[in-house]
Amino acid sequence: MTDSSRRFERLRARYAQSLASKRAALREAWRACVARPEPSSLNKLQVLVHRLSGSAPAYGYETLGRHASAIDRELMDWSAATERDSAADLAQRLSSPMQALIDELAHHATAAKHEPI
Repeated sequence: MTDSSRRFERLRARYAQSLASKRAALREAWRACVARPEPSSLNKLQVLVHRLSGSAPAYGYETLGRHASAIDRELMDWSAATERDSAADLAQRLSSPMQALIDELAHHATAAKHEPI
């Protein structure tokens, strides 16, 4: 294994270890959106989802990245639209995809507990 390969594996392991905190932050942001569906809470959620949609595939979490990317696109399209559904309607529409993303994060966070850093 080359030095750069070892460095990447250490970075990947650190990323894997961060999935539990990413899940917690995403879950909290989602709960805020459900409790109070408004543009500001959806914008906070989008920041987290957007970061995840970019970083997850870079570290080999393709399915996680696809889930996050789909939600990110939906949130970006909603934000950019001049005529759009209410924030509450958007939150309702995102319910199932968000649960899938949170479940995927939970799966990988559990697996990461057993990976050495």
